[in-house]
Amino acid sequence: MLVWLLAISTHQDWDITSTYRLLKRDTVLDSIINSIRKSWLSHLVLLLYIILIFIVIFNHEQWADEAQAWLLARDSGLFELLFENLRYEGHPPLWHLLLMLPSRFLPYRAVSIISALIAIVGVYILLHYSSFPKIVKLLLPFSYFIFYQYGVIARNYVLIPLLLFLIASVYKHKAKRIYQFTILVCLLANTSIFTTLIALSIMFVHLIDLVRARSQLGKELIIRQVKAYIAFAIVIGLIVVQLWQPEDSSFARGYNLSIKRFLELSPRILDESMTEISYVSGLVLIVSLVWFWQTKMLLLYLLSTLSVLSLFSVKYYNSWHQGIIFLTWIFVIWLSFQNQDNMRLAKLSGWVRRLVILSSLLVLGSQIYWAASVSISDFRGTYSAGEAVSRYIKENELEDKKIYATGFWTTAVLPYFDGNIFDNHNDGQKPAFWLWSDRRKRIEDLEAILRDQPDLIIIARPPSDLKEIGGYRFVGIFEGNLYWKNRIKEKNDLGVFHKY
Repeated sequence: MLVWLLAISTHQDWDITSTYRLLKRDTVLDSIINSIRKSWLSHLVLLLYIILIFIVIFNHEQWADEAQAWLLARDSGLFELLFENLRYEGHPPLWHLLLMLPSRFLPYRAVSIISALIAIVGVYILLHYSSFPKIVKLLLPFSYFIFYQYGVIARNYVLIPLLLFLIASVYKHKAKRIYQFTILVCLLANTSIFTTLIALSIMFVHLIDLVRARSQLGKELIIRQVKAYIAFAIVIGLIVVQLWQPEDSSFARGYNLSIKRFLELSPRILDESMTEISYVSGLVLIVSLVWFWQTKMLLLYLLSTLSVLSLFSVKYYNSWHQGIIFLTWIFVIWLSFQNQDNMRLAKLSGWVRRLVILSSLLVLGSQIYWAASVSISDFRGTYSAGEAVSRYIKENELEDKKIYATGFWTTAVLPYFDGNIFDNHNDGQKPAFWLWSDRRKRIEDLEAILRDQPDLIIIARPPSDLKEIGGYRFVGIFEGNLYWKNRIKEKNDLGVFHKY
């Protein structure tokens, strides 16, 4: 390019036509132009994704789970966060570590922007490096979990698509790029306790691949693999230490070892993660399993999916965890299209490939409908009451008054203030986050609250008939709707009562 610029600048009789001829002869520029021509549709999809996600997030009110992570990052020291507070949450630390600096210096709205930026980078990796057929690749960014639940909703799960896509992009050369591969898998392990199981599955399958290819590995490469596995084992050990559930934990206590629960729960989760039409989801799963077997990816899919489903059954499951199952499926499909040159029953590959593409489009049809429906609901409605209640408190200059609040969902109010404004929570002192512990210092009983006569009472999920409290004026119900796919999953309203 420098030679080309010098040629133009020294050419005495240059004009637009001669410049164009020089441009055409420039091989570097040709490659750039050809690249733009080939990927213009991907650029357009990425631009559309960016526009749509920012439209939704700027009309999204963060709810209690989003607030909890922000408050944990803001009100915890590093050691306290890693080895004391997160064990009550059941989440590894990556998301909270990312929020530690922003939560101290930026307004709360930044959490949504951070989430959107991570989601956008994940979609960029998907569009530019994935091996999906073009139609699948261009539609995937607008699927429910990639666009909304793990994009608009600012939680640790937003890291899962990005990290899985990055791992997929280097997977084919994972033995040679073992350090890069291991770092990405370790980050995935530190995103969610469920993705820790996926990370373990990925490294186990890689170990099998190494054993099979051991005759082709040199001594130096084997030493690098050993070092990587030692580092991975240390990371997993740290996660176990950080998340070992304390005896006074009040959240997801105990274990359910019922096989019946696993057999009843797993098919429902698999269906709901795909289409919510059981026979369609079943056919998609059958086609996928055949394709994974053909492309030698079946073990990775089964290990990852069954281990996560087992933890759902044994310990804890909620609807938004469906996205982990969906993204595991997407991740393995990416790898399977990448591994088409190494197939079983190659004669049938064309037919099965077409069926996989068709089944993927059926799943994406449901997913895109859900993403559109929930985004419209969030844009028009109110996802959380936290912002509205905080505005009421600020407009009426009540921050320094005596405020009592009940229920975890009132946590959504607190990030809009520099500290804890609830006097019945930790005696009005830091920290502001909710501690899932039996020793939590919070007065929740309404009779005990009324004896203390606070100036303002905020009640989470108030009964519909609770409109009067002696000595208090009913300010109103501040609406909160946890929108889920094409419906409201739960109501998280906050009732506010002001002392006369």
